[in-house]
Amino acid sequence: MEHTTKPGAESRPGTSLEGVAERGKTGASLDTLAQPCSSEGNPQNLLKKRARAKYLSLPLACSLARLETPLQKSYWNTYHCAGAIIQEGGKLTSKYCGNRWCMVCNRIRTARAINAYVPVVETWGESFFVTLTLRTVTAEELPERIESMLKVVKGIGRSVRETHKLPFQAIRKLEVTSRPGGLYHPHLHLVVEGREQAELLRSLWLKRYPMLATAEAQNVVSCNEGTLVELFKYFTKLTTKTVDGKRIIPVVELDTIFRAMRGRRVWQPMGFRLPKEIEEAIETEAIEVDASDAVKRIEETVDWQWSQQVADWVDHETGECLSEYEPGGGFRSFVESVAGGLTTLEVDSPTMPVESMNRRAITAEIQPVISAMSNR
Repeated sequence: MEHTTKPGAESRPGTSLEGVAERGKTGASLDTLAQPCSSEGNPQNLLKKRARAKYLSLPLACSLARLETPLQKSYWNTYHCAGAIIQEGGKLTSKYCGNRWCMVCNRIRTARAINAYVPVVETWGESFFVTLTLRTVTAEELPERIESMLKVVKGIGRSVRETHKLPFQAIRKLEVTSRPGGLYHPHLHLVVEGREQAELLRSLWLKRYPMLATAEAQNVVSCNEGTLVELFKYFTKLTTKTVDGKRIIPVVELDTIFRAMRGRRVWQPMGFRLPKEIEEAIETEAIEVDASDAVKRIEETVDWQWSQQVADWVDHETGECLSEYEPGGGFRSFVESVAGGLTTLEVDSPTMPVESMNRRAITAEIQPVISAMSNR
């Protein structure tokens, strides 16, 4: 394609998530978060966020697929995720991979988790954010360690209810990060109803793991918007810091984490149940997204195809772009380095580390929604 234009989109008041937050005050559904775009809020902004996620997911998936591990086919599915958006009858539809490492699909999954769990926390009188950790493990030890931690925390919840005769409700999140030297750090974040229950959870965890857990590494704090954001972040960080102070995307380590997490639930309700269809919508690897409203050329049928060079979906017949997303120079350089296999970033580089960008992006999206729901 020789010529591609990105005409300026007509501005609309407010951002999409600000609109969602306002609707949250009236008790309306937050399902708009889980759509490719929506007629409510600013659908163009939603498309831009999806384009940004796709722009980084594609080269990362390619790098992972080249490792030729058992997840290779799934990585290639992520490579093709949302590769085409079909516009017909004023609607946009696409095919999604549903994989947890896919940043496009994780935006959908995170939105669904917020929709399901935040209203539950709102009904609790007082909630606390608990972090439970153990010593790091090797790649070979990681699956067994995860299995042990999940069984133990489930048993502790049962003990709080049956032995200590306390009501126990919590939301458990599993997270794994890589550490220097080929080590991995699986840990649990929980939002727990009640201070006594939260402190008891911490105490029983230390008793279950006297040789692997230290008191100072476990944490109990009052739950607020910031801690809820922590609960709904991605289940692993994309970047890590090396001993010589560089930021890297550790592709091999990420593959190890993704394989260890395969089939595991990221979020788990404890002491209460969500409707089965809602739990499946959050944890399943089959993402189904309803058709959403088109944002331009409403009456036309258009085949929008993803172009990594342009960082957008393009109508190859006209050269027009769908989302009108424009990556910043630093972010574009970083993505190009990932595509080229040069995944190291200096900490002092003018290019912001992708981990920081992801954290800021998800914080900006989640906090207005939680605030609105808390103020209902």
